[in-house]
Amino acid sequence: MASGKALLINYIKKTHKEEIDELKSQDRQCKVNIDYEDLNQYLINQTGKDFWKHQIYTYIDQMDEYFNTGKVTLKLMNVPERDNLHDLDATNNNKWISTKAMIKNITDIRVDLKIACFVCRECGKLHYVQVTDPTQQNIRPALCDGIDCAGTSKSMRFNKDSSTYRNYRILKLEEPLELRSGGSTREFKAIVLDYLASPFTHLKVGDVVNLCGLFKIEPIKAKGKRDGYEFLIHVHNITQVDDVFEDSRISEDDVAEIIELSKKEDIYELLCNSIAPEVYGYETIKKGLILQLFEGNRPSNDSFKTSHMDRWTIHTLLIGDPGIGKSQLIQSVKQRAPKNITISGTNSSQAGLTVTTKRDELTGMWTMEAGVAVLADTGILGIDEYDKLVPSAQKSLNEPMEQSCVSSAKAGLHQIMSARTSILAGANPKYSKFDPYKSYREQLDIPESNLSRFDLIFVLEDKVDAEQDAKLADALLNKDFILDESEILDIDQLKKYVTWIKANCFPALNREAKILLRDFYVDTRQTALQSSDGKPITPRDLKALERLTIARAKCEYREVATVNDAIEAIEIYTEALSGLGLTLATAGELHGTYSEDELSLISDIEDMIIAAMEREGNILSKETLKHLKMECGLLCHEKGIKREDIFDIAYSNLKKV
Repeated sequence: MASGKALLINYIKKTHKEEIDELKSQDRQCKVNIDYEDLNQYLINQTGKDFWKHQIYTYIDQMDEYFNTGKVTLKLMNVPERDNLHDLDATNNNKWISTKAMIKNITDIRVDLKIACFVCRECGKLHYVQVTDPTQQNIRPALCDGIDCAGTSKSMRFNKDSSTYRNYRILKLEEPLELRSGGSTREFKAIVLDYLASPFTHLKVGDVVNLCGLFKIEPIKAKGKRDGYEFLIHVHNITQVDDVFEDSRISEDDVAEIIELSKKEDIYELLCNSIAPEVYGYETIKKGLILQLFEGNRPSNDSFKTSHMDRWTIHTLLIGDPGIGKSQLIQSVKQRAPKNITISGTNSSQAGLTVTTKRDELTGMWTMEAGVAVLADTGILGIDEYDKLVPSAQKSLNEPMEQSCVSSAKAGLHQIMSARTSILAGANPKYSKFDPYKSYREQLDIPESNLSRFDLIFVLEDKVDAEQDAKLADALLNKDFILDESEILDIDQLKKYVTWIKANCFPALNREAKILLRDFYVDTRQTALQSSDGKPITPRDLKALERLTIARAKCEYREVATVNDAIEAIEIYTEALSGLGLTLATAGELHGTYSEDELSLISDIEDMIIAAMEREGNILSKETLKHLKMECGLLCHEKGIKREDIFDIAYSNLKKV
């Protein structure tokens, strides 16, 4: 019976020899993919034993040399996942693994020796040493075995021009968020060589990848010193996961159950009831959170960035008094989202949110490491205590929230990372309790540019009402508000439902829904213009309504989003505005739009400041500024304008001139 190596050689000759010869003639770096399924079937047909019984992985890396492929490399692809990254330990040393991972960090392309050439100083004989590991040391031959030296010469000179070099990159890998248990994770180093480390292999931080290769224990080599041992994966092949929502845990039976669930008349109610069933009330907010889980339509090719790409993520902000359920709602979404990271704003920095620059231990070079907005790519990033983030950290989220990416230029490095991440944030008002009689601007420590990027902003109020308080107390004490199992989906069931629907359902707005949204947009803006204190909505609001409408159709696994979906999206959007004290006619305030009354008042205040400057000079005294602010306050009160920053806006406008 033929050996595994002979079988592999015969298979490659039969199926890939012509392709190898053609690519060799092009004299460029490339690879030939050997499909695992086809190879495995060939082995079974020939011997009755599969890929693993023949241990084909022990021979695959020898094939490049056997076929003299030159710049062409042979790689196994579609090798099924057999290992969980978090389960790997010392018992897996020198074993071939196949797993799924997420790239947390990656070095730039480095160069190292592949075949080192040494010249004997005595007889001139060339000695070639195969370098299997870029971190390998002491590769110089001890003695020359030339005829003239007869093993006596120890003098060797490295010949750099006759040596052969290769690319290599060091990766840091973590388990993908959707596969982590208990929120914990482990970090592993991996090394990719030659073609896999070339510019033709587009790996980036945050990518979820399938990889196979040799798992080894190696001495730690940091700054030229050895101190203990570490795990290192010598990668044979690595490929980006095509479908970001792929989940191998969803079986055919699960798919059948998901489709059956989607046909239920009350599936939307089931989904909404399943969000924080232990929290009383907040029906509209729970609807908004369900729509955030399903999102709008991602591009059919799931491209990272195209010139025509619309944002499909939905961002939600929960504002409310402490202790009324914000954190529970965020934690409930965390448990049910297929991919999620949840952090607290009290101990998070700008670098931790987006990208940080670190010096690599092995190379000493600077590398970029992804922050949570990148690591949660295609998932949800929950941020509790959002108001505790410093303003610069909040503003750093503007780019991923709108452009779905993070760009960074630090330490001479420039990189764009994918951050197709939905933000779910919870914030407390400045004075602990939200006051409906004050402007929301006065009560939030969130920059206007950041606030305007949220599709839905809900206010959770703790209203003191004897009748409602009695009903709530009875419900909480008797637990009669908690739904039974027939009225909700369990966590795993909901997670699988969301995962599969996001990957397989892409509803299109029908003509009637488009007309309704268009008319709503036009009419709302016209109504705002007819009022002196009106602030019209913007195209950003229209796109938010489109995403919400599509997400509503996804809840029921429908190919078409209808008028009813659009109506419900508008109702949720409108109710969210009302909590902020805004109407459809004043919704543009969230985007920094000024009303006619405000613009007129700003102009009047500017005239007052200019007159004062003509009397005193460009630098006004504290007494004058105090007097002008008081006059501004009186004018605001007379015109019913609740903006506290009118004077600051007028004053800053003049300082810019």
